[in-house]
Amino acid sequence: MVAPDTPALSSRAQTEIDNELEALEERMRALRTRRNSLSPISSIPPEILGTIFVHHAQQTQLLYVPDNPVVLSWLNVGHVCRYWRGVALGTPELWATPFLNSSQATEEMLTRSKMAPLNLRTGLRYRVESVQKALMHIERLQEVSLPFLNGGMTYRCIMEFLNKLSSCSAPKLQSLSLEEEFTQPLRISIPTSFLAPNLRSLQIKYCDLSWTSSVFTGLTVLDIKKLSPECLPTLDELISALRRMPALHALELEDALPTLPPKTTSLPRAPRAMNVRPRHLKRLRLVGKVLEVANVLARVELPDSTMLEVQLGCRASSSGHPDQEWNLSLPIISRALESCFKATPAKSRRVPRSMRLFAVGRIHVQYSTIRNPSSWVGSMTDTCLDPEWAPERPVVLDLDFPNETSSEILSDLQTIVPLGSLEALYLEGFFACWDGFWIDILGRGAARNLAYIHLGGTPQALEDLVISLGSQKHSVARSIGGRSEKGPIFSPALSHLVLDNLEFDPSFSTYTRPSDLLNVLIDRANEGRGLDHLAITVCTGINAHDVQLLREVVADVHWDEYESFDDYNLEYDYDSLEEEDDDDYGFYGDGDNYYGETYVE
Repeated sequence: MVAPDTPALSSRAQTEIDNELEALEERMRALRTRRNSLSPISSIPPEILGTIFVHHAQQTQLLYVPDNPVVLSWLNVGHVCRYWRGVALGTPELWATPFLNSSQATEEMLTRSKMAPLNLRTGLRYRVESVQKALMHIERLQEVSLPFLNGGMTYRCIMEFLNKLSSCSAPKLQSLSLEEEFTQPLRISIPTSFLAPNLRSLQIKYCDLSWTSSVFTGLTVLDIKKLSPECLPTLDELISALRRMPALHALELEDALPTLPPKTTSLPRAPRAMNVRPRHLKRLRLVGKVLEVANVLARVELPDSTMLEVQLGCRASSSGHPDQEWNLSLPIISRALESCFKATPAKSRRVPRSMRLFAVGRIHVQYSTIRNPSSWVGSMTDTCLDPEWAPERPVVLDLDFPNETSSEILSDLQTIVPLGSLEALYLEGFFACWDGFWIDILGRGAARNLAYIHLGGTPQALEDLVISLGSQKHSVARSIGGRSEKGPIFSPALSHLVLDNLEFDPSFSTYTRPSDLLNVLIDRANEGRGLDHLAITVCTGINAHDVQLLREVVADVHWDEYESFDDYNLEYDYDSLEEEDDDDYGFYGDGDNYYGETYVE
């Protein structure tokens, strides 16, 4: 034992012990490394392990916006063991998507990515100096996606990059996305000479460009929104640009269509040989005035493909003749949409099996080749205006017209898309209904295969539905030539009815009493047309006694026991919300600790 009166000897002994402990720790790390090297996962070659890391990082980046620090959570792979850390540091592709919300992270990732192609993506938060550093590597850029707030340093930074592309080539650049959220006095302008020979995707919003620019050559994805009026193309310029994109498979033009003179009464015609035929087109979205949309559709011949998806957003102009504009456009739109449901030599004919109709101020229609698509489950107000594409709804129409034209448009829906094979109908919103609304919407005979109806939020539509569902004995008589005639049974195959967020009226002035629905269902059951399933949710004016009577007619009745607005507790516990953890994922450098070697199962 060291004597207390010899401090020098005591200090020396402590140093020796510390050295021994350090040596033991180093020895333990070495032993753990050797032990890990004997595990099966350590036998994976570094090239394959690096590919796995890259795939994991890419999947993580898809889950979060680029400016969220959690997007760097894949860095944890380098904290597992020395071998994994070495593989991560030796895989340049793993560092090829710099975190542009941190100057230090950007610089370190640019260095570690070496000569790997770069993907630049930002959210609404980023550092301009980080973007500038990354854009300097023009020869390595593969993807540039910059949603930005216009003006100041950001504007100058992007314009310097674009101007550089007019004289300096970006041989690896495949995708360019520049999107401003709001219009600003300063607008990004794509140069006419654009030296990116491998560019395949161009997405711009509130940016301008010339339609003679070389940027269009060879594109497979073109998405242009909100062009300046002076940069809108003529129809011939648009067709010429499309001819330079023979492999185009996605085209989206929003407020970027050729304009027409005010009070246009007819659309220009051209020989069919002058039309463009984008044979590989799979997605088309056109948004603008209805005559502008029809004008483009008249010159673009859509391919007969089972993969084609079409979304049209049409609005009336300010000319004051919306009905004339609709009637002029209707034949062209209907003819164009035939391509979505034509048969092809290799595939069977696609038919619209479901239709979803939503109206709040404007009419929104979706057609699907699938009965009861999974994306339609739940409230339509949550999803029907979702701009994202879905393969199960190949046709989407968004029609913004004055109320006085809405009835005519609704009656013409059967003209736009054939509904003879319709099996499911979803309807929600506020409609100016009329006597015979359902028959006029679907057309005579169109409801013969209709087995599923989901109706929500439209009292007038409920009343006409109850009337229409009646048998010939109770159906509404139509006056034809001064005499009344009975129509055929509406929707004879109906087996599933969902009534959501509706109001039953106990008065005798309407046909929306629970007893009216009961009588109609009894008549249909007596004629072999009864329901198999009935769902009633968030409906007022109906009680437990009414539901008990309905259960005597329909085998499966689901009722949420909702009778009035007060039945639902709408109080929300805001105190239960927890702030999202802002984890700090540090970079592991050559001198960083390994956080201990751990055994990898």
